[in-house]
Amino acid sequence: MQIERIFYPLETLGYGKRIGIWTIGCPHACFNCSNPELWKENKYKDLPMSYIFQMLSAVKGKVDGVTISGGEPFQQIKELRELVHYIYSNISDDILLYSGYTLDELKRMDNPDVDDILGHVAAFVDGKYVDEKNDNSPLKGSSNQVVHILNEKYRSRYENLLKGSRQVQTVFVQNDVLAFGIPLKDTKAALREQLPNYGLKMGKS
Repeated sequence: MQIERIFYPLETLGYGKRIGIWTIGCPHACFNCSNPELWKENKYKDLPMSYIFQMLSAVKGKVDGVTISGGEPFQQIKELRELVHYIYSNISDDILLYSGYTLDELKRMDNPDVDDILGHVAAFVDGKYVDEKNDNSPLKGSSNQVVHILNEKYRSRYENLLKGSRQVQTVFVQNDVLAFGIPLKDTKAALREQLPNYGLKMGKS
């Protein structure tokens, strides 16, 4: 599976301390996407599923859930299904999944793998990012997107998150700055302008 990054603890996309997974490859090419570097597939980052599972199981500390974003996770449907099953069975059943496809579009695919994936996630954020509809809502990039709570066990958890505000988690890695979360409108552009003054550059996220 083509993976850009696995990060822990992610504290901005979902409840608590989570494992964040960013997949590679996306057909949507949304204007002002926060992760355009993840659009193009990269065979050199294609990892065996067994290796991904080893990395996930090696995480030490409390894991409150797992967030899968990209890229477009449904570009790799078979692998995504296997990943979701492993997470659900071995790590957490609080899985938050992001996709540029709407829930209706995915259902119309009439694909049992897609249906199985959706049956194992707690919440699903759907729809393409639309820059002019960026209203700084929590958990989603633009107002056209919908947060679907699919596991009733976690309804109150996600409803409480939706009453909050956006958060961005900044991590320094050597001379790069990684920003995890959904940035406020124009935040990344401002950072890219200012960081070189401090000898830093914006890293991929």
